Amino acid sequence: MTITHDHTVPAQTTLARHIAFIADGNRRWAAARDVSASSGFRHGALAVRQALGHCRELGLEAASVFLMSSRNFHRDPDEVAALVGVIAELLHDVADQSGGPVRVLHNGSLRGYATPQLLEAIEYAEATTTQRDGMSVCLGVGYDGHDEIRRAAHRAATCPEYDPAGKLPIERYLATAGVPDPDLLIRTNGERRLSGFLLWQSYDATLHFDDRWWPDYDRTMLTEALTVHMEQRRTFGQ
Repeated sequence: MTITHDHTVPAQTTLARHIAFIADGNRRWAAARDVSASSGFRHGALAVRQALGHCRELGLEAASVFLMSSRNFHRDPDEVAALVGVIAELLHDVADQSGGPVRVLHNGSLRGYATPQLLEAIEYAEATTTQRDGMSVCLGVGYDGHDEIRRAAHRAATCPEYDPAGKLPIERYLATAGVPDPDLLIRTNGERRLSGFLLWQSYDATLHFDDRWWPDYDRTMLTEALTVHMEQRRTFGQ
């Protein structure tokens, strides 16, 4: 694969099958412009739509975006309400635009926090796209990687066909089962941590941390991340 000097990416690439994004920095983007956090969330949602479009153009098998962790539900109630409303609208838009199945990654207690609007949007996104065969989209909403691993391990250890002498088939019970693991995980806002996103699945992923805020994320920034990923020597322990 080659990356041209005008920061465009070829329509097809074997560089990555799955790119994951931690969409961080919406509130800081808003504060820097002296606008409401809600405005930051809405501009962030636009960046999500654009990023997923770029991934489809690249011919990827999957793209994932971390929108909201389970811990985010404990923020200021007005801010949570604004974020949840934007995410609900985004889920409808992503489902309508996606050529493949949409999965919403969340922990088992989501129904204790989510509004009816958000629960309806989750059901709509998943039910209307389940039979599509294009790029899979995984959206983390009220998601916690530790919780996902705990639940997957429990289900794997208690499934009737499990052989205690063999390997625990955790991958079979993850929320992303059947989706290739991320090759590249990108986080914006200058933070250098995963915050619990796809902990099991990111075992071999290239980690790329960008200091810019998520609402500003564009094709050029994705190309830069892909360039860094392309330069990595991935031996998978061999």
